[in-house]
Amino acid sequence: MKLGMVLEGGGMRGMYTAGVLDLLMEKDFYPDGIFGVSAGVCHGASYASHQKGRSYRINVENCTNSDYMSFKSWLRTGDFFNADYAYGRIPDELIPFDYETYDRYRDSMPLYAVVTNVDTGRAEYIPTGDMHKGIAYVRASASLPIMARIVGVDGRRYLDGGVSDSIPVEAAMEHGYERNIVVLTRPEGYVKEPNELMPVIERIYGRRYPNLVRASAERHIVYNRTLERLDELEQEGKAFIIRPSETIKVSRIERKPEKLDAIYRLGYEDAAACFEELSAFAEAARAAGSDSEA
Repeated sequence: MKLGMVLEGGGMRGMYTAGVLDLLMEKDFYPDGIFGVSAGVCHGASYASHQKGRSYRINVENCTNSDYMSFKSWLRTGDFFNADYAYGRIPDELIPFDYETYDRYRDSMPLYAVVTNVDTGRAEYIPTGDMHKGIAYVRASASLPIMARIVGVDGRRYLDGGVSDSIPVEAAMEHGYERNIVVLTRPEGYVKEPNELMPVIERIYGRRYPNLVRASAERHIVYNRTLERLDELEQEGKAFIIRPSETIKVSRIERKPEKLDAIYRLGYEDAAACFEELSAFAEAARAAGSDSEA
């Protein structure tokens, strides 16, 4: 039975996920496949390349750098997170991505970038494959409406995967990952409210991309239903959920290094606290797979 991992987004709140994944790398723990949304797939890429600490360095070292993220970049390029810097200079020059290690494991542990097709309003689950090309899907998955330009790849147009499928556990199961580790960036009890920016989204995208607007308007409904489904899957032993054990207020575009460090450390500590139980869950999943094959 294949063991999947689902990584929620959340902008800079995703530093919680970075902490979780660094602990798992320290323990040499890896699933059979990863589904990442927005910040989740960005951190998932460093996990897939076995680069402990890379996500921390990228975000904590650069969060006050206007070349990385700023309203200045947004006004100049249309992207709050500067695409050339974040997806070009960082992986290729400043904090290099280990393409060789990533390639070694990409077939045995594929990384899927969850994106929203702006024409259909539906989620697509794209295996990143060759990361020299696949990084375009990573960028698309993390491109927030309003805050980023639409990303065109192979004739299709994409934005943030969280618009259409913030927690793609059902998609992971449909892809054959029957049991999944799900890393959330909101604490237990969180309920998503309707998007206050809907009037702006309608004004910017309504004429050309009505399906994107519809998906944005329904996002909180889909999200909350998915949380309910996760509770069911957890009770059935099909999902293992890691979520913040306490509330640390970090915005999607947080620029204070001390806040990012705090939520990263919370992720690391939460993962350490549940690692024994997580290992048992993974062993049970793989044992069930062996039994079914026999």
